[in-house]
Amino acid sequence: MASASAIPAVRTLRSVRPDVGYAVLGVLNTVLSCAAATTVSLPVSSDIGLGAVLPPAYWLGVVSLNVLFVTALCRGCRAWAPVLLLCCLVVTLYGAAAFASSAPRAEVAWRHIGIADAVIRTGHIDPGFDAYFNWPGFFALLAVVTKATGLPPVDLALWAPVANGLLWLGALALVVRQLTADRRRLWLTLWLFCLGNWIDQDYLSPQAFSYFLYLCVLALLIKYLGAQPAGRPSWRSAQLLAWWRSRAPTEPNAHRRLAALLVAVFLSAVITAGHQLTPFMLLASATALVAVGRCWSSRFPLLLAVMLVIWLVYPASAYLAGHPLLDGSGMDAGAAANLNNRLQGTPGHLDVVHLRMALTGVIWALAVVGIVLARRSRTLDLRPLVLAFAPFALLPAQSYGGEMLMRVTLFALPFMAFFAAGALLSTGWVHARWRAAGVAIVCTGLSVMMVTARFGNARFDMFTPAELEATAKMYEIAPDGALLIASAHPTPWRYREYEDHRSRTIEDICGPAPDPDGCSVLVVAAAKRNGVLLMSRSGDAALVMQGAMTADGLDRLKQQIGHQAGVVLVYQNTDARIYRIGPAEPEGS
Repeated sequence: MASASAIPAVRTLRSVRPDVGYAVLGVLNTVLSCAAATTVSLPVSSDIGLGAVLPPAYWLGVVSLNVLFVTALCRGCRAWAPVLLLCCLVVTLYGAAAFASSAPRAEVAWRHIGIADAVIRTGHIDPGFDAYFNWPGFFALLAVVTKATGLPPVDLALWAPVANGLLWLGALALVVRQLTADRRRLWLTLWLFCLGNWIDQDYLSPQAFSYFLYLCVLALLIKYLGAQPAGRPSWRSAQLLAWWRSRAPTEPNAHRRLAALLVAVFLSAVITAGHQLTPFMLLASATALVAVGRCWSSRFPLLLAVMLVIWLVYPASAYLAGHPLLDGSGMDAGAAANLNNRLQGTPGHLDVVHLRMALTGVIWALAVVGIVLARRSRTLDLRPLVLAFAPFALLPAQSYGGEMLMRVTLFALPFMAFFAAGALLSTGWVHARWRAAGVAIVCTGLSVMMVTARFGNARFDMFTPAELEATAKMYEIAPDGALLIASAHPTPWRYREYEDHRSRTIEDICGPAPDPDGCSVLVVAAAKRNGVLLMSRSGDAALVMQGAMTADGLDRLKQQIGHQAGVVLVYQNTDARIYRIGPAEPEGS
């Protein structure tokens, strides 16, 4: 009797072991990779970035993690195993820089800490002071969180990419679950989304939080506010309108539809108050869903448009007074800002730029194959198709500081990954074992490309302790109302006293490709005898790597600045120099 009663337990144990094994191996691989990343020494000296200095053990963990995931996918493991492996992937890929350095990457994260600090100290928001204060929602929330929890803002910024990456995956899973019943395609879509996300917009920022809310709204529009027209559309206008009007809600419960609409409107209002671009992306996506008859609430885009207009006319009017909404529009202006201005710099930096383009190209090429295969099998779903291409409508409307193409790529990525997953899981092109091997190879290659592309600017956007010390010293030296000048934007500054000082960079003052002799005069003149100039390793590297100046020109600029009247070197360490720009001393004094 005892042996007979033990049989079900043994069978249960055997059925659990593979899932547990994948989970244990995934966690071990993550620990291996993260421990290896901690051995990286700063500063990163390669123009190719962090990928060039990560040890082999890190890459071994990345390869093993992809193989484990594909194996678990093919074995049909329980849902928690792929979820855990996805979490391991986010920590391994997005957290590599956080394990290599205790300081947040990129200048913008430091700036956002300073804005939240200004909100806490002043208790009010002045839209006329800065563009950020015209969309203050995120910063007010960040101020509340830091004040209520006591968490150090620097630590929040350090781990924000990992936290936001996990939030994005959770929201995207809600979207993809409405698009397919195939769990393998769901998990692979999320995996490919992680591997294709080199755009690096998941730091402590309004756009990261707004992107999460954007995905949540899409999930509501597709699930509870979705619609299904009768039959197939006709290209004749009268019949097309009749087809569109024939749509029926996919959610039969009217109360749930109303609740979902109210939540979607509320989240849209939060997005509108928090970020400039995301509401327009949401408007384009919602309009596309309505146009193809897959959204029941045809007035939702109208409500969103009204909220946008109200916000632009009143709360954001201070910003728009000097920045027209369509400033920099047009394909020529967009191409110049998004492509031409980025295709310059040192050979290593250009290699990273080309790798980013190649990574995006691979995802898009696989997506095109997936779309073609779905069309041939008559299973093409219009919802992910229009959501993948709707963001491109904004490409000619605004250059967005040269970042519009990257932002469009990010908003299209979830649905490009969905079709790419469909292409990789297609059953007709090769035997199952060879297909699994192919998927593992593709994912591994994309992982290597993603880490190199994402952290390709590590030479200038990862900061050393000496640079952080110099920045803190700059604030101690700077008198009230002084102009703070840095060599370039990758500088860990503006995290304190945000509203007390003006700030500019040498490139802002002198323009692209400046003349060293003339630039030194312009820098001193811009300070108006009340300024502090910080020349740091990261800023200098950015000027040279991005092609703004040559190394020889930068050296000459430093010499010329030091010889200007009223400029005094007041501090220096291994990675930075600080000059005080004050009134010139009288001759003979």
